[in-house]
Amino acid sequence: MDKTSFERDSESAYGSEVSSNATFKLQKDRFQIEESTTKKEIWYEWIRNRLRHYMILELLFSICLVLILWKQYHISSQNDKTIELISSIQSEFRNFKLDIESNRASKPTDFNENTGNKKLEELVEEVMKDIKNPSIERNQKSKEYPKQVIPNEVNSSPNNSVFLINAASLILGATVDSSRSSNSDNNPFFGRDQSGYVLIDRSNPPSDKAWCSNEENPILTIDLAKYIRPISVSYQHSKWSGIVPDGAPSRYDVLACLDYYCNNLEPLATNCEYKATSDNKKEQFCSIPFNKNHSSIGKIQFHFRQNHGNVMKTCAHSIRVYGETKEVPKVKERTLKQAETCSELTYDYHHKSWTYNMLDYKNCTILYSNDCCTECPECCDECLIQDTNWSTIGNSCLILISILLALFVGLIIYCAVQEAIEDANEMIRLKNELK
Repeated sequence: MDKTSFERDSESAYGSEVSSNATFKLQKDRFQIEESTTKKEIWYEWIRNRLRHYMILELLFSICLVLILWKQYHISSQNDKTIELISSIQSEFRNFKLDIESNRASKPTDFNENTGNKKLEELVEEVMKDIKNPSIERNQKSKEYPKQVIPNEVNSSPNNSVFLINAASLILGATVDSSRSSNSDNNPFFGRDQSGYVLIDRSNPPSDKAWCSNEENPILTIDLAKYIRPISVSYQHSKWSGIVPDGAPSRYDVLACLDYYCNNLEPLATNCEYKATSDNKKEQFCSIPFNKNHSSIGKIQFHFRQNHGNVMKTCAHSIRVYGETKEVPKVKERTLKQAETCSELTYDYHHKSWTYNMLDYKNCTILYSNDCCTECPECCDECLIQDTNWSTIGNSCLILISILLALFVGLIIYCAVQEAIEDANEMIRLKNELK
């Protein structure tokens, strides 16, 4: 009986142990399910809290708003260019109509339909070129270019189809290639490039508007406005009397770039000299010998070998490159729009200095091409090659906002990652404690 009772107790204990193991296993599985569900809820709650805590949705909305404003500004600028193009087309058609009427009045028998169609085709071709080349300034044709005065030293070509121009004129489109020129004070690492002062064709260059370099034997590279056959070059320093100021070039060479990068150079004129004369002549010329291979030169380098006073800094005030070309910009009468532009700039300069200095478009190209120097000589004396206007301020603000947003997003991501790491470590610690 004792044996039977012992067996029953053993079976009962074994059954209890099995039941206990089953219950523990069931509870463990249930805990794992609850733990898995709880983990998902924790991550969901954490993501939701992070989104609300760091206002990520508001941040994304702000970024989209900035992008929309930038796109609207871009579309607005394109609309302005389109309006200018349409105005230019209308002006060309009006001029074309006047030409037809004048031709009919003067030569009624010679004018025929074919002539009118030919002129119309030429006009349409010019307009299509403007449309296909949006990078070219739309109102280039309506600008009034200053007449290039060709001195007596430059011989006129007997061929009537060839014109003499100063191809190194900023107004005609010449630029300084700063990447292939010596380091200049006018092209700082932080700031805007003002190297184009040397290309402004003016009778009395101001002393504080020049291309200056501290390098020994500096090089100035110029992209000419037109491909020309160079005839002569000239240099003019700011106003002086008796003695040429220190730093002015005294000897220089002129070389033609045979390729865009100026890896292949060919001398045009050597040992050109700028010196004091008895008549204090400011603009002095250096002739370029005729060479049939120089029929199409578009880029020129000036190598300054020596300056007056043998000082460290060499400053060039006004450089001109005279040459023959078959294409010359048309000199047109001053338009009403140009007169209005000059009047507005003159008024702002004298009465709204903040508006003039910060918002108006008043770079040297605009002032000289619109012939504003007679009405506002101070504007031309103080003009910059690249000025500050509402467009540059708007671009600067957009860049600043973009940088701040990028930093803010980076900070949010960093904080979120750090908190995620801390929460993950905390969950691992709790899980280990439960085990």
